[in-house]
Parts: sequence; C-alpha cells; structure tokens
Amino acid sequence: MERSRELNLRLCRLIAEAKGRQMCTESFYEFVQTFWEVIIPEKPVWNWHIKYLCDELQTLAGYIVRREAKPYDLIINIPPGTTKSSLATVMFPAWLWTQDATIRVITNSYSAALAIEHATKSRDIILSDKYRHLFPHILIRRDKAAKSSYENTSGGARYATSTGGMITGIHGHLIINDDPLNPAQAISEAERKTANEHTKTLASRKVDKANTPIITIMQRLHENDVTGYLLAKKAEKIRHICLPAELSSLVTPTEVRKNYVNGLLDPVRLSRKILDEQLIDLGSRGYSGQYDQNPVADGGNIVKREWFQYISYNDFMGLKGSIPVTFFVDTAFTEKKENDPTGIIGTCKIRNDLYILCAKKVYKKFPDLIRFLPTYVKEHGYTAQSTIRIEPKANGISVVDQLQESTKLNITSTPAPTDSKETRLNAASPKVECGRVILVVGPWNEEFIEEVCGFPAKEHDEYVDLLYYAIDYHLNSESGLSAEELADLL
Repeated sequence: MERSRELNLRLCRLIAEAKGRQMCTESFYEFVQTFWEVIIPEKPVWNWHIKYLCDELQTLAGYIVRREAKPYDLIINIPPGTTKSSLATVMFPAWLWTQDATIRVITNSYSAALAIEHATKSRDIILSDKYRHLFPHILIRRDKAAKSSYENTSGGARYATSTGGMITGIHGHLIINDDPLNPAQAISEAERKTANEHTKTLASRKVDKANTPIITIMQRLHENDVTGYLLAKKAEKIRHICLPAELSSLVTPTEVRKNYVNGLLDPVRLSRKILDEQLIDLGSRGYSGQYDQNPVADGGNIVKREWFQYISYNDFMGLKGSIPVTFFVDTAFTEKKENDPTGIIGTCKIRNDLYILCAKKVYKKFPDLIRFLPTYVKEHGYTAQSTIRIEPKANGISVVDQLQESTKLNITSTPAPTDSKETRLNAASPKVECGRVILVVGPWNEEFIEEVCGFPAKEHDEYVDLLYYAIDYHLNSESGLSAEELADLL
C-alpha cells in the first residue's frame, strides 16, 4: 500500500514535470512566467505588452530554429521599466536552447557591465534547479562557463559584448542589440556614431546572413540613434514595434492601441503619477525620447531653441503701451487627451519684432470651447482694438460663426494655408533665427519651445501653425502693422 502510494506520487510528479516541460517549450510566455522568480524577486505585473512581446519573439524564433530565411529584423522601442531586457536579453536566449540547444546567440549593450549582467542572469536560469529538472539535456560546459560567454554541451553558445567592443571570431544564429546607446551620452554625435558603427559590425557576425535576425530593443534617444539609423537604411526589411508610455500616433502597430488603458501602456508600473515624476526628473526632452519614443534633434529640427529671445512680463508691458493684443487660435473639439487639443497664443508687434505673451492648449468640446475663449482672451489683454484670428478648417469655421453670433469679440479667419506645415515653418524660421520672435517669460515657454523645435518629430503641432500665422500676419504683411506704425503712416 505504502509503496503503491509512493509510486502514484512519483507518477504525478513526473506527469506534472512533463506537462510543465511541454508548456514551457511550446510557449515562451509560459517559460517567462515559470522562471520569473529565478531572476526577479519582485512580484510580476503581467501587463498585456509582456505576452505581446513574448509572442513576437517566439514567432521570430521559429525561423531561427528551422534555419529558414528570416522575414525581417525586429526593432522594439519601449520605455525603461517594462521588462524589455528581462524578456529579450535574459530569458529569450535561455528559452531558445529549449527549442534547439545548438543555437548561438550574440547579445550587446552599451556597457560591458550591463552586457555581463544580462548574460549572468540568463546563466542563472539555465543553472537553476527548475531548469535542470525540466531540461536536463541542456548542460553548460565547465570549461566554458564564464559570466560573459559560455557554451553548452550541444554546441550552443551565448556571447556578450558591448558597444565599441571587439567582436572577432564569433558568429551567431541570433543577434540581440539591447540598449546599444547610453541615454546619458545620446546627445554626443561621436557616441551615436560609435553605436551605429558597432551595429554594422554586429551585422557582420551572422552564421547565415539570410537566416540570422537582429533584434534591436531600446528607447528612442535621438533621431539619429540606432533605431533611426536602421529605419532610414532598411525600413522595408524591419518589423517595427513602438510602444510609448502614453497613447499617441506613434504606437505601432496600430492594432495594439486598443490595449492602452486610460491612454497608458502600463497603468500600474507606468502610472500617471510615475510618468509625471519622470518628466520632472528627465525634463521634457529626455522624457520625450525615453517614454514617448519621440526623439528631437540637437537644438531642434527646423527651428532651433537658441533662436528665441525672451523678455520679462514687466519689461514687455513697458514696451507695449496701447498696442493691441492679437490672438491666434487652432481649434479642435475633444476632451480626449490622445486627440489634438485647441491651441491659442496672444501676440503683439512692437516695432519690427513679434512678441508672444501667452500660449495655452485645452481639450474641450464645442460648447465649453465657446465659453472658454472669451474668458481666456479677456484675461490676457484683449481690448476693443484686438482681433481673434482662427484657422479656417472645419472646426474653426464653426467657432468663428458661433463667436460672431454670440459675442461682441472681433473674430476673423486666418488665410487658408496652401503649403505643407514643413514648408510654412521653413518660410517662417528666418524671422526666428534673426531674433525677431520674442517670448514673454512664463510657464508656457517650455511646452511651446519643445513643440516648435521638435517639429516634425513631435506628436502635436498646434503651436507650429500658430507661430507661422503670427509671423505671417505681423511680420510679412501690412495688415500686421502696429498701432504706432499705423499712426506714423497717417
């Protein structure tokens, strides 16, 4: 009886072990769940993107195992703190050996210490009791068991290197380029060039050029970072997955946008509070690249940050006198933050310069917007000599009609644009470059500068349109003459 019970228990254990082995072998996501606690002490948060990335990696693994021609290389842009390295660089190589123990993997990171840490954690999984029980045929060779590079008894291997390091005499069935560029050094052209050149070198370390895929996983740090370099060079041969912390038009592929919760990729680990803290810590530029996956070139793109001039509010009021404030509005009707907001700026022309004294964006439905605009302009210097000039798109026409009907404000339309936004901003940029656009110091300055200087890489561009309209009206035509200049003409 006792022996029979022991045999039954042993049989149950064997069945459970076989079932666990099968589940881990057939599903990389199951493998990640099974071995999470081996390397990560914190309780897991199984956000949707983890299974999504696991499935993407498993799909690509099928081509590697079958030694079939790869369909694409893979780029994953995703914020820090989303388990990207644990999935792709730590667990994925260990799981690949359960599919084919002869696979050789090369992994790369921006520093040798980080690369070794990833390789060591992967080795910890392979040496764990759980892994050895489920996959007893996978054994690391004792004579080749270093932290950075090790081999198994079936001929499989894991080689870790770092950006700028030597990669000679080794070739891989898979190359994983995880954080090839240090965020703190991304502003350096020399560092970016080193990372891009190293990426070229990695591409030469393939066992089979037709079969060996390269997985690049990183945050966007600059428009010319490794992701930018690869997309510019071979976009048609790349599957690009872009998962910003906040829902935007950059989320790729588009079908995963429905998985965002209240506009957030991971509402637990990357909550609104946490993202707000990161924005303070990193600044808008760093946050834009690392969390929004939206890089901005040094100093700006078409318009450079240093071109703008500044003046204090008191000094501005001393210059302004009785010159009226002109407002420009780019309208949208929505309360949803993932859509376009309504933008508004207040401006003056003093002598030959354009002064911008206020700027704001709001998300409001039509009735609320109609109530908001009169209040806002009156709080920011509107007088009987002022005009409110509204972009004449579909929403703008409705706003013009309603405000003309229900208020005594001086409402008109800006000329309908015929050129692209890029063409218009390029045409207006010389006025900024020569110091003729002056910002009154205020809390709105940074948002305005970031958007204008980040165009066309930024998600929204309302301030770009409004700046062009203001420059065109005040500095390019007689309609923009100041009260003082009109008096001189008369």
